[in-house]
Formats: sequence, C-alpha cells, structure tokens
Amino acid sequence: MKKIEQKVLKFIDEKNLIEKNDKVLVGLSGGPDSVFLLHFLKKYSKKLQVSFGALHINHLLRGKEADKDEQFCKELTEKLSVKFYSVRKNIKAIASKEKISAEEAGRKVRYKEFEEILVKEGYTKIATAHNADENAETVFLNLIKGTGLRGISGIPPSRDNIIRPLLALTKKEILDYLDFNKLKYRTDLTNLTDDAERNFLRNKVIPLIRDRLNPSLSNTLLKSSEVFRNINNLIKKKINEASDNLISVKENYLSLSLPELNKIEVEYRSEVLRHIFNKEFGIQISFDDCSKVLSLLNKQAGKSIQIFENIKVTRDRTELIIQKEKDKKEFKPIIVNRGDSIKINGKELSIKEVGTIKQNSGSNKNLEFINGDKTSKDFLVRKWMPGDRFFPFGMRGSKKISDFLNEQKISSLKKKEQIILLNQDRIVWVIGLRLDERFRITSETKRIFQLCLS
Repeated sequence: MKKIEQKVLKFIDEKNLIEKNDKVLVGLSGGPDSVFLLHFLKKYSKKLQVSFGALHINHLLRGKEADKDEQFCKELTEKLSVKFYSVRKNIKAIASKEKISAEEAGRKVRYKEFEEILVKEGYTKIATAHNADENAETVFLNLIKGTGLRGISGIPPSRDNIIRPLLALTKKEILDYLDFNKLKYRTDLTNLTDDAERNFLRNKVIPLIRDRLNPSLSNTLLKSSEVFRNINNLIKKKINEASDNLISVKENYLSLSLPELNKIEVEYRSEVLRHIFNKEFGIQISFDDCSKVLSLLNKQAGKSIQIFENIKVTRDRTELIIQKEKDKKEFKPIIVNRGDSIKINGKELSIKEVGTIKQNSGSNKNLEFINGDKTSKDFLVRKWMPGDRFFPFGMRGSKKISDFLNEQKISSLKKKEQIILLNQDRIVWVIGLRLDERFRITSETKRIFQLCLS
C-alpha cells in the first residue's frame, strides 16, 4: 500500500500540484476517491507542508442517503481534525430553473461554492478526487462525440487553481488501499446504474475492453491523453497565428477571409474553426459542424448553413460571413438592490452583504467584494457606452472602458455585449473583468458586499 502513496507523491511532484504553505480545499463527497484524498493529505500534510479543509455539498437528490453522506463527511472530518464546510443546494430545482442537466447544475454549484470559500477563507488551491478511470471515461466520451484534440486530451492534472492529485491512480488501487487500511466510505448506488452515458461506459463498455484488449487501459489512456494535450498545445500556437490573419469583425458579423483560409493546411482548418467559434461565440463545434462550414469553400456565393440554432454561416465571394441571430431582446438597463439578484443573459447576478474578509480578490473574476460604505441602495446594470470611464482596481488614474477592453484582448463581438455595474452614476464593476479602485475595501470599511455572477 505504500507504493500507492508514493505513486501519488511522485505525481504531485512531477506535475507541481502542491507548493509549500499551500492551503488546500478538498471536495469531499464521502465516496472512496475523496475519502482517500482526505486521508492522504492528512497523513502527508507535514511532508508536503500544507494545510487543508474539506467542503461537502448536499445536492438533495437522494433523500436520506444524501443526508447520511453529509453526516458521514462531518464525522470523518471531526475524527481527522479537519475544518469542515457543508452546503445544501436543491440541484434539481436549479437545473429546472436554468434549463440544464442536473449534472451541469451540480458542477456549476460546486465550483461556485468552492470559489466563495476559497476567497473568504484564504485557500490557495481546490483539490478534486478525479482518478485515472474517470480520465479514461472522459477521453472515450469526447472521442465518441467528436470533440477534437482538446476533448481527447482528457482531464488535466491542474487548471488555474484546481488540482487533481489522484489522476495517477485507478479506482481499483484506491479501493484496495481503503480496504487494506479498513477506511470506511460511502457508496453512491446511482453510479452502478447504466442510465447516464458515463455510467454506461464505466459499467459496460470499459470493463469489456479491459478484459479482452488492455487490462491497463486507464493508465494507457492517462499517458495518451497527456501526449494529446502536449500536441494540442503546440497546435494551439499555430492556430492562434493563423486565426489572427483570418478573422475580422464587421458591424453585424464576423468575417473569415477565404484567401487566408485557403492558405492554411487542410489538416489544421477544422481546429482553426473550433478555436474561432470558441473564442468569438463561446461554443464548442463538432467535426460535423466543421465539415459543414468547410463545405462552403466549394460552393457558390450565397450558399449558407446553420450551426446550432442561432448561428448562420454564409459563403460570399471572398469571405465566410458568420452571423449570430438574435434570440433575445436587446439588453435593457436593470436596477438591482442590495440583497437582491437578477437574471442577465442566462446567468444570475447577486449583491449581498457578507462578514469581514481578509482579502477582496481571487482567481474567480465573477466573484468580487466591495466597500459597501461607499454605495447607495440602488445599483444599475447596463451595457457600457462610448465615453464610459472608470478607475481600474490597482491603478491611480482613470481609463476608458473601450481602452480597457482592448488591453484585455476582448474580442470585438464580445466587447459589444460587455455589461457594467454602476452606483450613483459611478462604475463599480466591469462585470467579470475588473472592479473600480474607488470601491476598494480598507481597514475602515464597515459594510462589505459580495458581487457574484454565476
């Protein structure tokens, strides 16, 4: 069993996942993976020179079983003398309200709660207990759905401040370790059904491949996904260079130069298109979508195809015209009061008073804290307008919003949709990007307000 621990320590060291004096917040579900991670960090906290806490989120999806999971996690952290945070969220209701899957709603809630605690309590890293088997499932799912190199690159060992120390271990290794050390954990019986795509792969497809083709499938795909990730990073550099010469933003559409597109090697064209659609529209297009767009190169001017429900691509004489059809009304200014929340373009913006915090910034730009002493009750949300100025956080002077957005390399299409938060005609927040220096929290601040876009 020592070999399994050394395997994780080696992985952490090779991927530089944990640094001296890190404060790590662990996602604790009560399942075998997160229980292993908690015990591991407890055992090696001195060696790694880290402190840590644990967050459990009760999704209220499994009735009494979910409550038992929460109680188990509470008792486990008490036994290990680990600081425990617990949150209850009605994931089913959130999913229904936002018209998304329960899985997606759960993911959004988890990372939102992680970031809030990270900022309030001064944690530096978020640790999740993804393992090598889950990476294999991700690679298979993305390969089957045709998501390209990025998809089959699997689950990265780290992203921003999120780390995954257990990616080096298979589920069997984790279970063997827990059983050998007589460490208790909870079992989510929904993972044993074949309802979800991932569970179908996990319980039916992958076991057959292991039995008949490759017993070490998860480890093989872990190494392969890293190779794909490295290749993807190299290609991204080439794609960035190609797309800079390829696109231009017109008044109401995005233009792709046909002469420039034809200069790009055929093998790269699909990946260039993926990059452009992701950057400019925030969507992931499939192989079929790429093929549809590229088929226009051999068609006469005026021919068009539809991508998703609201994006139209038209072949012109010297360009491909990409237009996002309006599926919602023009954004109108909205008043929001302290303590309230409003819906903005499918997301929720909330303003609420919180207790004293140690710092008012974090890696999540959608979560900020301001000096409430300097604000009135009513806030206003609107699109930015030419001539708008603010005092960027950390700077002395003022700057035009237009200049700031250019410096942040915001695409012209996204720039048009940028919204701002105002109070008494003063810009408080360029939402999702930067606070105004005038609302900085100081030692004299009596009231602190949290701004959150989720």
